[in-house]
Amino acid sequence: MNKAAQWITIALCSLGFAGNVHCTEEPTQAGVFSGENALQHISQQVNYGPRIIDHPAKQQTLNYIQRLLQPSADKFVLQPFQRYGLSGTNIWASFYPANSTGAAQKRIMLGAHWDTRPIADRDSNPVNSKLPISGANDGGSGVAVLLEIARLLSANPAPIIVDLVFFDLEDMGDIDKLPFSIGASEFVANNRFYRPDAGVIVDMVCDKDLTIPREAYSRKGAPKLQDKIWRIAAEQKAEVFADLDGAFVNDDHLPFLQAGLKVVDLIHSPFPESWHTSNDSIERCSPKSLQQVGNVLVELIYTET
Repeated sequence: MNKAAQWITIALCSLGFAGNVHCTEEPTQAGVFSGENALQHISQQVNYGPRIIDHPAKQQTLNYIQRLLQPSADKFVLQPFQRYGLSGTNIWASFYPANSTGAAQKRIMLGAHWDTRPIADRDSNPVNSKLPISGANDGGSGVAVLLEIARLLSANPAPIIVDLVFFDLEDMGDIDKLPFSIGASEFVANNRFYRPDAGVIVDMVCDKDLTIPREAYSRKGAPKLQDKIWRIAAEQKAEVFADLDGAFVNDDHLPFLQAGLKVVDLIHSPFPESWHTSNDSIERCSPKSLQQVGNVLVELIYTET
């Protein structure tokens, strides 16, 4: 079995997806992003439970990401941190071009947060509002897109270095006066010499009615990169990318922009009704939405030189 086949077999069969896919079928074609595969990665995360502090699902999800990435990545690092009395872990996997040591190469970062919000504070039901969300869209979808892209990078290296970074503690904002994007801020502070040529944050991208406008901080801080992404989307007729000026969104791209790095946020805006509620479930996710986002990112990283 080749590397790509091993990767997708591990992802979809041995980790509990046998009830959702036919594990005897040939693996998804290497080099082609699969929205269905990404949806299965969301399913696995949701099946573990909320990825919150002190919940078993958090360690299970970390183990899941590590099992998928560490064997195929050229570099894999866990970066634990302590901030505001909280413990978190950022996950960093790098994929190098063929016959490359990783030195003096152009590189792009794709990032997503892998934690989920510990309270559904926007839920209309007072009982639900005190419970954690399942985070199918908010957290799970970005992770899923990156994991599916990792499968492609494992089989067919891109012409540049691609860093997949999973940030912890993004969704603690406005809880006990905590900020958002704690993990991303720690990553930037603790990796001061990390200067990717470009970066994209992927957040809340699986909704059946997905709309991704041009997020305002990205438009101001990384306009050329944003233009390139939207140009690719237009060429692909990726309708979830709306050629509209969006709002300013507080997300994991901000610490990078503040450090002078060109990072664009891909996020559903205005936020869907399920945001920070108990309705953030996999039933609201669409493989077609995931497919469009994945296709655009794949073209971005494979056409960079």
